[in-house]
Amino acid sequence: MKRFSLLAVALAAALALPVFGETPGGSIVPLADHHEHLLSPASAKLANDPLLPAVALPDDLNRLFRAMEKGWNDKQALSPLFTEDSVVLDSRDPHWIQGRDEVAKFLSELFARPYRVTPVAYGTEGSAGHVAAYLTRGEGAAAKHFGQALFSVRKGGDGIWRIAAETPTFPGPRIREPRSADDLIAVLDEAGIRRAAVLSTAYWFGSPLMPKAAGDEYANVRAENDWTAQQAARYPGRLVVFCSFNPLKDYALQEIDRCAKIPQVKGIKLHFGNSGVDVRNPEHVERLRKVFAAANAHHLAIVAHLWTLDKRYGREDAQIFLDKLLPAAPDIPVQIAHFAGGGPGYTDEALAVYADAITAGDPRTKNLYFDVATVADEQSAETLRTFAKRIRQVGLPRVLFGTDLGPPMPRQSWLTFRTTVPLTDDEFKTIAGNVAPYFR
Repeated sequence: MKRFSLLAVALAAALALPVFGETPGGSIVPLADHHEHLLSPASAKLANDPLLPAVALPDDLNRLFRAMEKGWNDKQALSPLFTEDSVVLDSRDPHWIQGRDEVAKFLSELFARPYRVTPVAYGTEGSAGHVAAYLTRGEGAAAKHFGQALFSVRKGGDGIWRIAAETPTFPGPRIREPRSADDLIAVLDEAGIRRAAVLSTAYWFGSPLMPKAAGDEYANVRAENDWTAQQAARYPGRLVVFCSFNPLKDYALQEIDRCAKIPQVKGIKLHFGNSGVDVRNPEHVERLRKVFAAANAHHLAIVAHLWTLDKRYGREDAQIFLDKLLPAAPDIPVQIAHFAGGGPGYTDEALAVYADAITAGDPRTKNLYFDVATVADEQSAETLRTFAKRIRQVGLPRVLFGTDLGPPMPRQSWLTFRTTVPLTDDEFKTIAGNVAPYFR
């Protein structure tokens, strides 16, 4: 069976790159990003929050919000649109602001440019009502909802509607734009990173946590994997692809066989959490063992996101993975994403199982690697110290730089890792120079 090993120095030389990820100017940059994603138009659509359709307001309510738009930055124009005891939520530093003049002053200074109120729901009962809306800029296909707001409205004795309470929140609904290979290469170049492993998001189409896409599920999975491979093919020598799918599905083994024939594909990506995997379920373990064995037979590396939504996730799950799944793929690199967590941060209880096994010389860990995608983001100093300790325990050559879909993008991800994790310059150089065997 084909053996794999880290050949960072040889690969760097072949690519005319500096050894150990150090630029001629002396700054340390990774040779490769081991955890990246592209998004086809279909997968971007799946990831986005579904937008509610705009609704038409009755004329008297509509006049209120058109006046608000017109006077967006004018305190004097806004003030008559609110009740005397009105309140508004400042969501930047959450607290309530009360009183017509104070509310008008706050709102007149909140926005940098004009905007529209796009109502999506409303209701009235007597002199009280509510309006839910997006805050929008742009027209037609270029329209973007940059915020959301809920308004409570009250009709005065003069028959005019005024705003009694407003809760604007930012940003607006989650909107993911398609991300092509060109887009990825641009951010890699910005960071000075030569290569990347592109992990397909095809598993989304078989995920119980995602909206159901139109059409046949397996056809959608194939299409996403194919699109990702076609994108990567535009940058040979820089991008490699990992097909993905829900490993519990009946088509999982068929997709491994199919992907193994695609030249750009070097491995498979498994997302346990998004796929509803429970390694404490023997039936799931049996299905996963077959997937691991098939990947091993095809010499396809595995990137596995092991963290799940189960609050019990930790030591027991890691031990099952080590005892029952890893032995089914003894000859290929197995990369545990996010340092055995879900990111940001990682799950130390789970990671400790692998670290202890490595320290004990457990032969099952001979091809085990860990990526650090988002692990250092938003973490306390204490957590980062423990993280550094675990990096040393598993061994620096097993630690791979990775970013994830972002934001943040690769440059910022490396900067965060480089400036917050308490490692030495020599240790950062080693990690930056690590290139996984599947890039060969």
